[in-house]
Amino acid sequence: MRILDVVSAPGSSLFGGLKDGAGDDRFVYDEQAGWACVIDGATDVGPVRLFPEAESDAAWFAEAAARTCLEAPPAPAEALAPYFVRLVSELRHRCARASIIPLEVAPRASLPTAAVTWMRWARGNLEAATLGDTLALIETPDGKIGVIGDVARPEDESARARQVMQMSRDDRLKWLAELRARHNVEAGYWILGVQPEAVSHLVCQALECPKGSRGILMTDGFYRLVSPYGRLTHRELIRQAFEDGLGSLMAELRRLEASPDEDATIGRFKTSDDATALMIEF
Repeated sequence: MRILDVVSAPGSSLFGGLKDGAGDDRFVYDEQAGWACVIDGATDVGPVRLFPEAESDAAWFAEAAARTCLEAPPAPAEALAPYFVRLVSELRHRCARASIIPLEVAPRASLPTAAVTWMRWARGNLEAATLGDTLALIETPDGKIGVIGDVARPEDESARARQVMQMSRDDRLKWLAELRARHNVEAGYWILGVQPEAVSHLVCQALECPKGSRGILMTDGFYRLVSPYGRLTHRELIRQAFEDGLGSLMAELRRLEASPDEDATIGRFKTSDDATALMIEF
């Protein structure tokens, strides 16, 4: 597995203006071991900060997740479900040590979460695990397109945003905080976090991925080129990335995000979202 190109850029803040710093996305990979991962920290919407010295709690958690992946990777024969049990356990320990508030009493809307897609390639097979709305597109040499993750997740978020962005600023933040409080609870939204029970909702997938396959591993901010903008199909996104590079696609993405006035119509909580993508050859 080879990483041919990487792009990662912060977007705008929840209520306008570009973010300071690196943003809430992270990526991590080990070409020799054949694995790669993208992490999309969930934007801070809670009433308190747990890691106030960090750029944001979302950035702190995404960085902690990336470091944990790199420092404690799975054994070659280790299945992904038990690996994620270890990952979440270690992340909880790291969060508990760093948080200024005990996790047990922190408001649920302030507990850190992140979307994640982790995938590993070996001997013509790709296995992946996803929590949340990060995803990957894989094209095999015979032209078939495989999808890792759930493409309906970004579409669902856009539909919700079209309604929520009609609200006042205060009502919008209240709605977002209430939604965050439903992360990793029954009948809620399952995502990487400090709750061990989230691992039982891990979505594991396997694809035939013969040598010569290629693909893009990305956060939902980069996938906006497909949904909601409809600028490219899955096949076109892969082809254009490999022809022109991820940087040109990022530039096009930001051009499509020039006007905050279109947020409610298009269906986006932020004019530009943090966007990360890895271009991979197998």
